[in-house]
Amino acid sequence: MWLKSWRQKRAARKRAEEASKRTIKAPLLREFVYLDAVSLHSLLVSQNATIPSEVSQAISRADEAEITGTVHADALAVKAETAARYQTSNSNSSQSSRKAVIQTLFKELRDLPLDFKLAAQEAAPKPLKEVALIATAADPDVAESASAFTRGTLVELEVTLAVDPVFKLGAMMTEWSAMADEYPAMFGADGSLGFLREAQPIMKVLDRFLAGLIPIKATAVNHVVVEIDDIRYVVHKAALEGLQVKTWPLNVVGVTEHLGYWRDVRRVLFSEARFTILSRVARDGIHEKWTPVKLADLFSDVAPGFVDQVNAIRTPSVTNSTGTASQSQQIALGEALASYKTKLTGIVGAEWPSEAEFAFDSLLTQVKGGSTSPAAQRSAFDQVREMVTTELGAPAIDPDLDLEIRQEIRASVGLELFPSLATTFSPPASASQVAPEQSEERMIDVEVIAIYW
Repeated sequence: MWLKSWRQKRAARKRAEEASKRTIKAPLLREFVYLDAVSLHSLLVSQNATIPSEVSQAISRADEAEITGTVHADALAVKAETAARYQTSNSNSSQSSRKAVIQTLFKELRDLPLDFKLAAQEAAPKPLKEVALIATAADPDVAESASAFTRGTLVELEVTLAVDPVFKLGAMMTEWSAMADEYPAMFGADGSLGFLREAQPIMKVLDRFLAGLIPIKATAVNHVVVEIDDIRYVVHKAALEGLQVKTWPLNVVGVTEHLGYWRDVRRVLFSEARFTILSRVARDGIHEKWTPVKLADLFSDVAPGFVDQVNAIRTPSVTNSTGTASQSQQIALGEALASYKTKLTGIVGAEWPSEAEFAFDSLLTQVKGGSTSPAAQRSAFDQVREMVTTELGAPAIDPDLDLEIRQEIRASVGLELFPSLATTFSPPASASQVAPEQSEERMIDVEVIAIYW
């Protein structure tokens, strides 16, 4: 009897052991909202030397079917281009097949033993006993110094996803303009939202600069920045529990392509939902500022303040004091012209005739009550220069010297080259007036590979 019982127990134990061996941990559930297929292929090939031929054939067949379907669809839906600006179609079966193959490649890449400086983790680290241990922490899941974030480093973080204010404002302007064209009465006679219409020209410029790119500015959920002895560290929040130390939110900034999104961007980028971002560091270290509109740097020589004004853009509200800001720019232009006349008179080395003062005062009166657009400013400066050279019989001013004088005067009186940015969006302060050490932002500039949850 006991022998039979022993055999039954041994058989049950063996069955349990075999079942445990067959038990496989369920893979992580991943649903993508953005994936850069080009970056994915490049990274995977750099690790595996090649992509399996059957996978390449599957991608090729899916791409061919998708292009064929797109050509037929374009012939019937040309007028839907504007309405679909923020939309992404996922109903095509060829698109679903192609994306399924890409997800397989992503899983293969993510399962490789890659070196992550930061990686999303399930378990939170234990709290540190004192602040000094942050600098000596050997575990990158606990703390990592800014010097470790070199260009090309892999970073994976859970974030609250959001777009940069530049794109958010552009999206708002686009949608609002479309509604206002259909329902003009929405603007109202009191002009409470009229400042949005005034911003349309400059927003068209920014939209052209973005050229289909979407700058994101996400905030890390589980990590913050700490500074110890002037060295910055990215630290897990759980490790700081109970410690008295100043922290800064960690922002993840980068530029994504609209075509890389697998979901309608309005559902993804304006809901402040949590996602995981896999990316590579684009600039070494942790920064206090960045330029979301990359093409704006092209104009840094001819318009030095333009990049700073773009970086200072914030989403407006109906309480913006547009009139006050516009009036301040008119006053600034008047002061700039007076300083400009004085500078030019000093260069010529002659005294300004009293009989010419009336004409100059009339010009200032006209300027203070008129536009401060770039064209109006240029015209006003040209009139003053012509007035000085004519009244004093002076030769033409050297163009390079003239440009240098104008830029110096603009900076001294706070005259913006593009007043629409200053008067419409009312940034907290001109970026040129804010010292770098006053910035409260800490950012990792990255190239985004994937966004998923």
